[in-house]
Amino acid sequence: MIPDASQALEADESLEELYENAPCGYHSLDARGIVIRMNDTELGWLGYDRSELVGRMRLAELVCQRSRPAFEASFDALKAGSRSDIECELMRKDGSVLPVHLSAVAITNSSGRFVKSRASVTDITERRRIEGEAGRYAIELQALSRRLVEAQDYERRRLAEELHDRIGQNLTALNLNLTTIKHGLTPESLERVGARVQTCLRLVEATVESTFDLMAELRPAVLDDYGLTATLRWYAEQLRRHSAVTAVVSGNDPVPRLPQTVETMLFRIAQEACINAIKHANAAAVAIALTSRPGCVRLEIADDGRGFDPHAVCRLGAHHGWGLLIMRERAQTAGGRLTIDSALGRGTRIAVEVGGP
Repeated sequence: MIPDASQALEADESLEELYENAPCGYHSLDARGIVIRMNDTELGWLGYDRSELVGRMRLAELVCQRSRPAFEASFDALKAGSRSDIECELMRKDGSVLPVHLSAVAITNSSGRFVKSRASVTDITERRRIEGEAGRYAIELQALSRRLVEAQDYERRRLAEELHDRIGQNLTALNLNLTTIKHGLTPESLERVGARVQTCLRLVEATVESTFDLMAELRPAVLDDYGLTATLRWYAEQLRRHSAVTAVVSGNDPVPRLPQTVETMLFRIAQEACINAIKHANAAAVAIALTSRPGCVRLEIADDGRGFDPHAVCRLGAHHGWGLLIMRERAQTAGGRLTIDSALGRGTRIAVEVGGP
């Protein structure tokens, strides 16, 4: 059945109404960039009457100054045959700014010559607002992360001091008292309880050693007194003593020394990387290198373990992904950048770079 003229007119009117009142803006530009058509939706967003804009203004005149070069380049590319798909900012009649996503195609004649553009315009004000809030939240989260790291390091220092002032001193006094008691025993008493006293002395000595090791793990005094390289060498010696891992340290501290917070961050990253190499990668050897050049200090920890897929392990729920996340957060809080290079069967290399003297 062939539609009659009234049905065709009704269909045209429906299409026109759909065009004018669509939820997004529509417009067309001629080769000079002059607006030759714009729907009511976009006119309403911009605050113009049709007679003020259509056939009178180039759309570029409505584009904010900072967005205009990108828009002009995009329109030139559109006329040359490329599709235009950009974000820009339009200036409303009242002077306020409308952020939009503009997607346009070229309409050409039979010889391929540009006739006009046909563009859809999406208001991205809400998306920009959400992105802005997300950015603010990210900044706040980073500040919170920095405070948490600082609080953790403060608590480590405080606990180390408490262990030294209370438990360490008490254990030293207990060791001295037991030694005095042992030397004051009569031969008969020494025969009866001497072995027990000697066992107690060995236990106290082992506890003293463990306590001082724990204090050093919490906050190595050598870091404050002698710097990062000496601390890394001390830690490498601890690894050799307490595990089967061979740890080698190379490099020297930059001159002048890095700020205390940066030295602490670098040491904690090296510590975490070595723990991961031992616990998760079954590494036999670890190499720690500290190098510096003007304006940059680089710490690198490489192991010969079984390696892993960094992208997979960093997903939530991976067994040691939190350690990698914490290392990355530590680096970021000190203004550094951490990179991870690893693959199954070829070990792991973790590097962090920070600004240097």
